[in-house]
Amino acid sequence: MNKDQYNGIPEASTLMGYLAGTLTAEEKQLVEKWANSSVLNQLLLQRMAFIYDARQVEQRLKYTDSHTAFNHLEQRMRGKKRLRIIKRVSIAAAIFIGLVGLGTLFITPSPKATSSTLVTVSAQNHAQTKLTLPDGSQVFLGAGSSISYPALMDQERHVTLHGKGYFSIVPNAKAPFQVKVGDGAMYINVLGTAFSIEENRESQTFQTTLISGSIELAFPEKKIKKRLKPTEKAIYTTEDNNLSITTVNTDRALDWLHNRLVFRKTPMKEVLNRISTFYDVDIEVADSSVEQGTFTGTFENKPLQQVLDYITLASKMTYSFEHATPKTGTKPLIKITKQR
Repeated sequence: MNKDQYNGIPEASTLMGYLAGTLTAEEKQLVEKWANSSVLNQLLLQRMAFIYDARQVEQRLKYTDSHTAFNHLEQRMRGKKRLRIIKRVSIAAAIFIGLVGLGTLFITPSPKATSSTLVTVSAQNHAQTKLTLPDGSQVFLGAGSSISYPALMDQERHVTLHGKGYFSIVPNAKAPFQVKVGDGAMYINVLGTAFSIEENRESQTFQTTLISGSIELAFPEKKIKKRLKPTEKAIYTTEDNNLSITTVNTDRALDWLHNRLVFRKTPMKEVLNRISTFYDVDIEVADSSVEQGTFTGTFENKPLQQVLDYITLASKMTYSFEHATPKTGTKPLIKITKQR
């Protein structure tokens, strides 16, 4: 590693080498100097530490229960000298989303588990998580989402989702698969298919897009059921009890699964809102005039700063990063102002 490299972003292999403890003393010193040079650099190193430790514990999750694995990881992290820099960071946020990997969990039930034993898996606020359910079905959880399911799925396959998820279900006519979304405003009955779900608590909406197969939606409040066809998207709003169904591009519906942001003449206000949600940051707009107009662009696995830089070139806005405040909690605050 070049001695001046800490002024830029070190290569991913160098940062991973630091986390693994395989760098030379000189290389380690340079990485620490780079990390200490800014809060954003510390955030990046923290994010990579989470990813590194998650992948290290992945294999152990195949052979032990998740509670034991977590305790072991927590003890190991407390004793690691390399995390001292990271623990001094007061902001826990993923600025460098381009390096965020997809965590994979294979959780083997304890021998004492029963069909009534529930397992809950939550994705970190800044990373997606892939898991395989006991029946072999696969689930991709969006950042900050969670799922609860029976430790054994031999008779009933009922799960509860909070947030965003993509499901690929193993067919089993004797045990239909059911997803309870949120607090039960919507249920999805499945035999074997692939579909995505998104719960938005702020707007009180539930979105379901069918990729393949067939699913049946049930709405207790409306007392109706609706069967979807592939490429159909259902949007249900609990506030007015309204259900609408449209035909969509299923590839676009899975943009979040690929860490992809796609804008097509999207109003700037919506652009900023989606960026705020996607990167888990708070955005404060000082001049509402910057929200006028639209923006078109596609970003896949790009760091937040690069996305904002590109948008400023195509608009009249500029931005600055701020430290966490009582208002934002642990989230970074981005202030948007009009270019002078």
